[in-house]
Order: sequence, then structure tokens, then C-alpha cells
Amino acid sequence: MKSRRSFGKLRILGTFIAVLGWWWADVGAEPVASASGSADGAPPGGAMDGDRFSVESGTLWRGDAGASRWWWQVDFGTPRPVGALLQVQGGHEFVLNPETGSSVWQASADGLTWTRLPETGVPRETHLFRIHRLSTAIRTRYLRWAVEGGVGSAPALREVEFYPETNSPVAFPDWVLAVNVTEDASLPGHGQEFLPLARSVRPELKAQQIWIPEFSPEWISVEPRPMAAFLSGSFRDWCEVNRDHWKGAERILRAGRLPMWASCGGAQGLAILAENGTEQPWDCPHCRKADAPRLPIYTHIGHRPGATALTCGHYDDCVFERGPHRVRSRLADPVFEGLPPEFSVMESHCGQIGWAPGGWDLIAEGGPGTKTRVQCLRLRGHPVYAAQFHIEMDGTPEVSRTLLGNFLRVAKQWTP
Repeated sequence: MKSRRSFGKLRILGTFIAVLGWWWADVGAEPVASASGSADGAPPGGAMDGDRFSVESGTLWRGDAGASRWWWQVDFGTPRPVGALLQVQGGHEFVLNPETGSSVWQASADGLTWTRLPETGVPRETHLFRIHRLSTAIRTRYLRWAVEGGVGSAPALREVEFYPETNSPVAFPDWVLAVNVTEDASLPGHGQEFLPLARSVRPELKAQQIWIPEFSPEWISVEPRPMAAFLSGSFRDWCEVNRDHWKGAERILRAGRLPMWASCGGAQGLAILAENGTEQPWDCPHCRKADAPRLPIYTHIGHRPGATALTCGHYDDCVFERGPHRVRSRLADPVFEGLPPEFSVMESHCGQIGWAPGGWDLIAEGGPGTKTRVQCLRLRGHPVYAAQFHIEMDGTPEVSRTLLGNFLRVAKQWTP
């Protein structure tokens, strides 16, 4: 009888040890990363070193530059549940350059036969940060990121994290989007000047820059979502601008769910979208028909006396405002907190917004000696600001830091 009890205890102990072993295999096995090939100083293990954002040598994986297909994979050592993945990619701090071509995650039980995870398929990747959520959690030993057709060079993977449930919370720091609204697609590009200013207020803030045609509701809906967007100035008159590039921004503006701060040309663009939209052609004061203006909301400050040969895109005869100028708040707004009623900001423009579009408020106007009356607009009920002046330009640092810090606080607190 005694031996039978002992045998029963041994059986229970054996079962406990087996279960403990399975549990330890699940949580204690060290994942091993491998790849189709790696650039010097960019090994597969760099994408699982716990450093999400570094682009320094050894902290990320980059594929061989001469290939047209790449893969990076992890062997967990034993099957484990996966319901979501965080993917941080790109070899530049805030620009995905080059873009990654078609990519998808695949799962395998043996490392030989792979099953595509359709929810993770991306035909052309333009995001530095992406959370993939599966429709149903899987249990797998191997996961592989398969990439085809990179644009210009090999893909780079800064970090990958795996979560057991499809709805697992994925903590991610606040980040902002800098949008280059010029006609030049080169990145980093115009508008990146917002980022050092933002980090002078919030050092932990992350960022990405994109070109205006990418800026759309679909783009900003990908997890993790940006806290706010900054729109740059521009260099061309609006008759020379491709209106199609602004269609996504128009839909974002109409939805009113993303906090935005736009400077100069970007501010004029938001006013034009609010007043006229992108469906009808645009003009400028040089080519405008007095009896049939297409964009009456957009004007020039003025032209030199006697100027007659006005050509679109040429501004030699235009009146400019450049350097520090005085503006004054017209309505109380949280972005002006900590500033006196009148303050100096940096200006650099010859074009201007004529009036506040319907549903917008004029919250700051030109002060003594400043020709441009419309200086800052706010979309009523939303943290969307269109400022003719440049907070991102050197010259009035304390005012710029105050305005940007206030805007980030408003954006963070706002609930759409």
C-alpha cells in the first residue's frame, strides 16, 4: 500500500516536472534570428536586441544590397502563441528611405514549409512603425519576414517584438509626423526642421517624415498612430502645385481627427482645402482672372509699383515679409499660454491667406509693422492650426518652443 502511494506521488511529480518543462520551453527558450544574408555590421540578431529605435551598427538587421529578395526569421526553439507583432524598420532615424517593397510574415512548424499570414501583407511599405494584428492567434515555432522588390537598396529591420494575443496591448511612445508639402519628393526634406524643435520640448518624442502624396486617412490609421502632424512650408504658387498630392490631406482635414500644425505654405494649403478643395483647378495672383478667380482666398501681400510682367513661379516683383515680425493673439487659445498678447515670430513669405474659411477662427493677426493680417487660424473645435509664420525657423526660439510645447500638450490631451 505504501509503495502504491509512493508510485502515485512519483507520477504526480513526473507530470509536474513535464508541465514545468513545457512551460519553461515556452517562456525560457532563447529565440535565434537568422536571415537570407546580412550587410556588414547589421546582423540578424540586431533586430531582437531590445533597442527599438537605434540605427547604429550592430543594433539592426540589413539585408545584402545586391539582392532582389530577402528574408529575416526567428526560431523560438519551441512553438509559442503569436497574435500580434510590432515592427520597427528603416535604417534612417525618421525616414523610410529606401522604401520596402512587397512584404509579408510567414509561419512554419519546421522551418521548411511556410504559411503566409495574410493580415501582415504590405504591397509597398512606407511606415517606420507598424503593429500587425492577426485575425486569430497562431502557435508557431518559426516566423519569417519575406521581402521582395526593395526600392533602391536592401530592407532594414530595427526591431521586432511578438505578443501572444491579437488584442495584446503594445506600449509605444508618442510620435509625430512631419509632412513635406513641397513638390520635391526627396526625404529627408523640407519640414524636418520641426523635429529638433519638438525634441527640445519632448526629448523622448519619436518621428517620421513623409511626402504630401502619402498623407492620407489610410496612412495615419495604421498602428501605432501618430499623435500629431506638422506640415511644412512650400516654394511654389498654387497654380503650379499638383492638386492630386493634396487629396489625402483634404480627407484628413474633413475627418478632423488628427491634430495638425501647418506653417506658411502648409497653412495656405489647409485654408485652400477648407475653402475650395481639390476638385476644381487652382490659380495664383499672377495668372488669376479678375472676373473668375479660382482661389480668391489666396493672395499676395503686394507687388512692386510698376510691376507688369508677372509670371507664375517668379517672385522678383513680389512684396515679402522676412525675419522677425510682431503678431498678436486675437482670441484666447491654449497654444498661446505663457505668451504675452503680442509677440515676435519668424516670417518668410509673399503669399498669404485672405480670410478665415467657414468653420475656422482667426486666433492671431499681424501686429505693428506686419503687413500680413491672417497669421494663425484654428479649425473650430479641433487642434488644427494654420500659421502663416514659421515656428520651425531659427530666430525666435523661446516663442517657438512655447507655441510648439503648447500644441503638443493640446494634441496629447485631445480626444476626437
